[in-house]
Parts: sequence; structure tokens; C-alpha cells
Amino acid sequence: MKRNIFITLLAFVLPFYTVVAQDVDEIINNYFENTGGLKAWADLSSMKITMVMEMQGMQLEGTMYQKKPNMQRMDISVQGKTIVTAYDGETGWMINPMMGSEDPQKMPPEAVEQMKDQKFESELLNYKEKGHSVELQGTEEVEGTETYKIQLTKENGDVEYYFFDTEYFVPIMERRSVKVGPSKGQEVETYISDYQEVGDYMMPFFIEAKSGGQSIQKMTFTAYSINEDLDDSLFIMPVKSEEE
Repeated sequence: MKRNIFITLLAFVLPFYTVVAQDVDEIINNYFENTGGLKAWADLSSMKITMVMEMQGMQLEGTMYQKKPNMQRMDISVQGKTIVTAYDGETGWMINPMMGSEDPQKMPPEAVEQMKDQKFESELLNYKEKGHSVELQGTEEVEGTETYKIQLTKENGDVEYYFFDTEYFVPIMERRSVKVGPSKGQEVETYISDYQEVGDYMMPFFIEAKSGGQSIQKMTFTAYSINEDLDDSLFIMPVKSEEE
């Protein structure tokens, strides 16, 4: 009888010790090493990604540009026109001919605040130097896959969750709260899949964002260009024709 009780307790306790034994820094380091290596990720300075986006029943082609530290731009083709949204590190701007003008316009302050938070380099890379902290919160199943759940608390107090496949140590889902706009406070889950080799890196080729269990956006990446020399002018708001 005592032996049966011991076996039962062992079956309950061992999974717990397996999780604890997997150090959070080891998980993060395994992720970077398995997808290119810490040095390669530290040397990553820019990306150009072509993609197909599905949103609100529409399928749109586009190109996304990103550059350290947090410059970003997205060009989306809609009915023969190009919608541009961009951020140069200080100013957020857009060109939306679907609203009757092809002149660049500054984005609302709320939208700019959101773009400020979207750093090019992973927040998990050298997270201690950035003033962040991480915590392993055990394991959780994500769409049938066992994952390590890691909580990242940023220097500013924002909290994000990363779910790493326990076998390959790649993130297959991220969860964060919307900070601005009509969806403020709602959680958005980003599902990441179809990892493929791109030069020295393993990059995802499919991303789907969900809120409340409902799909709100899908992006299929068709090509990556890594560390291309992207001029800063690509991200800077053009001067309106009447001001030139």
C-alpha cells in the first residue's frame, strides 16, 4: 500500500520538477541558438518582408520594412493604390489614397504611442540589460502543443507572455494586451508557425492574430531580405508638395 502511494506521489511530483529544472534563461538561450545563434540575432539590423495579408474578408499584398532600433514601414496594395504606414523613431505618418488624399499625414498620438513600443530587436534578447525581467510560469498546451509559458515584465511595467514549444524552443504564440484605441485592455494572441531557413536564421512564414478566439488578421510571408541596407529616408515622412 505504501509503495502504491509513493508511486502515485512520484507521478504527480515529477512533471513539476521537470518544469522547474528547465531554467527560464536556458529556454530563452535555446530559442536564440536554435534559430540562428545569439550573435546573429544581435547583429540583425534590418528586414524587408513581402507578404499576403488577410483581414476583414480581404486578401492584400504588401511589403514590410523594419530597421533598428524601431523604424518601421508597411506598404499595402488596395485596388491599385498603395497605403503606407510608417514610423521613423519619433514621427508616425501615413499615406491613405482611399481617404481621398495621397499627401502624407501624421498619425494620431495614440497610434504613434503604439508604434513606439514595437522595437525591432526582440525584447527577450539581453532582456536584463533592457531592465526587463522574466518568469517561467510552468507549461501550457497551445493548440495541442506543450509549451513553456514565460512572462516578460518590461521596464515600464507592461507584461507580455511567450509560449515556447518544449521540443524545439521556438515561440508558437505570444499574448499581450492592447494599450490604445477602441480595443484597449483586450488581449491579442499572435500564433506563429511555418518556421523556415532564411540565411543563418529560422524565421516564421505564417502569423495569425486572434482576439477573443476570433481571427482578426493573417499574414503569410513570401520572402525575407535580411540586413539589407535600408536608407533612413524610407521611414521619414515626405514633405508635402505645397511645402516643398
